[in-house]
Amino acid sequence: MAGALLAWSGSPVPPPPRHQPPPWPLPTLGPGHAPERETTYSPPVQTRVSAAAEVVAAVNRHRGRAGCGPVLLRASLNRAARAHSTDMARRRYLTHTGADGSGPADRMRAAGYHPRHTAENIAAGPATPEAAVRTWIDSPPHQAIILTCRYVHAGVGVAQGGEALWWTLDLATGR
Repeated sequence: MAGALLAWSGSPVPPPPRHQPPPWPLPTLGPGHAPERETTYSPPVQTRVSAAAEVVAAVNRHRGRAGCGPVLLRASLNRAARAHSTDMARRRYLTHTGADGSGPADRMRAAGYHPRHTAENIAAGPATPEAAVRTWIDSPPHQAIILTCRYVHAGVGVAQGGEALWWTLDLATGR
């Protein structure tokens, strides 16, 4: 299944309004499945902790090749990213704007992180942490976010909605 993705880096590129349908295809359910308005959250087969560690390890390999230092997982950013992935999976939308109107920095602050610089990559569809990172690396705007050396912290969220996984990678530098 091809994945859909979005990138956001700070306020110069605002996320699309929630009320507009996205211009990209969202993951579809297999034959015989009716679309649902909301789905229940169920963790993917692998644990969230190992998925987050695998995403960050893959991100850090790319950052190292580009001369950037590694990003470190922060529990507060993981909470923010997990909540956003769960929200997107339940509602089946792919956007940087949460159902409550929040943006990435808002969610980071609500989770207890004090951001100075923020960015967020999201995707729907990739089946593994490595595939999610590959999806972002193969997209120049997403790759640019991952390879921005000023980010030092990361948070990763993954949630299953229907037959697809929904991914959030939050990158930030705190105050």
